[in-house]
Amino acid sequence: MNTLLRGYWSLAQIGIVLYGLVLNGYLLLRSQVGERWDTVAFANNFVPWWALGGLVLGTIGLFSRRRWLLVPLQAPILITFLAAYGDLLWPPQSAAEAQNGLTLTVATYNIYSEKSDPQQVVQVIKELDADIVGLQELGPKHARLIERDLAGEYPYQLLYPSPSLHGIGLLSRYPIVDDHVYLSYYKYIRHLRIVLNINDSPVIVYLTHPHSPRTSFPPTAYDDRMRNEQLAVLRDELKEETDPVLVLCDCNMSDQSDAYKALDRVLDDAFREAGWGMGFTFMPRRLLPMLRLDYIWHNVDFVARDAHPGSDSGSSDHRPMIAELMLQPQE
Repeated sequence: MNTLLRGYWSLAQIGIVLYGLVLNGYLLLRSQVGERWDTVAFANNFVPWWALGGLVLGTIGLFSRRRWLLVPLQAPILITFLAAYGDLLWPPQSAAEAQNGLTLTVATYNIYSEKSDPQQVVQVIKELDADIVGLQELGPKHARLIERDLAGEYPYQLLYPSPSLHGIGLLSRYPIVDDHVYLSYYKYIRHLRIVLNINDSPVIVYLTHPHSPRTSFPPTAYDDRMRNEQLAVLRDELKEETDPVLVLCDCNMSDQSDAYKALDRVLDDAFREAGWGMGFTFMPRRLLPMLRLDYIWHNVDFVARDAHPGSDSGSSDHRPMIAELMLQPQE
């Protein structure tokens, strides 16, 4: 029995070494090649989980006589995690007050109409009690129920349902004065630009749901080009805006992706500004939240006061993301 246990322990130590070597190879490629390699782009989605694995295996390695090898091999991914997420591990300091600003509660919610229960989705939207709600993956059945049951809470609705994954919609307590649909070359709605009248001032809301990257295995087959192209067009349009701007999206990207970094140079991520924790919203197979794909972005006319994922998915595979924003006075 002791011989068998020693054999298992030796295999475990080999596994810890291999895990560390593979992750260190990934980090080297990430720093030198970046997302030009599809495998790096794929792996960037899971940095928190790679770090969790490194923490667990590094802890196990402490009990080995070869701890001098096993533990340091896990250090680079842990350092990478702390550099990327250290500021999110505790509640942020209070955001600066916007003088005489208007507080808005904003939410974005991928409702997964293909398999979610419309009654549960409507109940979640009611409980959000947000002033503006962006919806992705809006199907006809859900749209009909939302239009009927939420007319009182949201007198201004703009719904573009689709039996595919490309339906979107906006619910607002403020008047919608203009909207424009941008179609992709596949004739799907790429994003929607809406102008709201908020206290007699225009606020621009973009509602977007770029295509999900192709995630077929192996990771070398990962393909995010279509998503990146759609987000590049969105960024170009955002740079032309002069009024207060919000972007509500299931962006189908992690905050470690190049696409995120490019959009972050144009707008501010409300969760990064005022949230804490990992903020995971996407739940594969509607189980454990594993990725943050849903975002509320804003320009300098807003200050984020709070941001967090909702506790109830309403049978969707996404939890809503909610933010409290202060619209600063317009001169």
